[in-house]
Amino acid sequence: MTNKIKTAFYVQRRIALILFCVAMTSTFFSCDSHPHFKNSGEAIKACHDALEEYRDTKDASTKTLAGDISSWLELQDSAYATFSRDSSVTLHSPIALAYFSTADSVRIELKRIATSRPRSLKDVMYLKLYTAKERDKVRKSKTWEATVNFYKELDKRNCLPSLPATLRAYETLFERTKEFKKGQQLRDYIAAEDLCFRSLMKYLSAVPQKRLKELTAKTSNVFDKFYGVVGKTHSDFDDQTMLLLTMRFNRRIIQNAEACRDDIKNNSDLDEAQRANYRWMLIQPYMTLDSFSTATLTDEQIESLLKIADELPSLLTSLDESEEKNKQAQEVTKVLADYFLNSYISTTL
Repeated sequence: MTNKIKTAFYVQRRIALILFCVAMTSTFFSCDSHPHFKNSGEAIKACHDALEEYRDTKDASTKTLAGDISSWLELQDSAYATFSRDSSVTLHSPIALAYFSTADSVRIELKRIATSRPRSLKDVMYLKLYTAKERDKVRKSKTWEATVNFYKELDKRNCLPSLPATLRAYETLFERTKEFKKGQQLRDYIAAEDLCFRSLMKYLSAVPQKRLKELTAKTSNVFDKFYGVVGKTHSDFDDQTMLLLTMRFNRRIIQNAEACRDDIKNNSDLDEAQRANYRWMLIQPYMTLDSFSTATLTDEQIESLLKIADELPSLLTSLDESEEKNKQAQEVTKVLADYFLNSYISTTL
């Protein structure tokens, strides 16, 4: 992918997620799993008690840390809900100032615990996967279950028999695809596209880079038209359609990373440009999955992401032929783990 195409793709996807989140707020956020407080003072005390607990913690396993972060995020949500019902709470009120001060201190303590020991990329991914705030709510929805089943049905279809057949199917799909005016038209397109994409991943190492860029650009063009329609009116696009887009994105970048891993393990012949693209495609899931996307992942996808994260150092090393580059690849993996950990903390807490 070129940077321009990548940027356009992520912008389009964010528009879809914003529309989806607006539409689904009442559905996903009606759960009663968070702690409840009678008043703002009680909420502040609970936050302060949590802070004291974290201050007493010198170190924690990744699993324990994930539990601590999840508990704090739930506590935050409950505190916000309590403050919203209290008319005396304003931005500069004593309650608000006390909360902000405590929350900042909690953030510092959780960051200290997170960095108290070296964390691998797999550790960071575990934190990201198991602290997504919306995860339990999303999984309890019938919309998520229906979308999972939709994609499971697609997995039952055999891939196309060859790369030429796959490329022909892609071109036919692009030629026949018009503007989406109903949610079912998008579902039909995704079903056809999914077969093409899964087949393409099977022959990924044999696809010329120029051809990959063309397919990416044409796919982007299809969704340019779709998002243009949604931007004007999304009355014909239901909640499942929006979730469908999020899970399509997850599915594609994970399948892409899996294909890269398999090609590397099978010693597929890769030129320099392919090696560079494979590095990006292996790292892509860890850079681009936001909290909501993470919340919609299936157990199988979570397992796959953790496995690839664990294998990433050796996979990146295999892509570099010289000993010096192997050392650089290992250093890059460590830098990535540190970067993603700090990025995760700054955007989550």
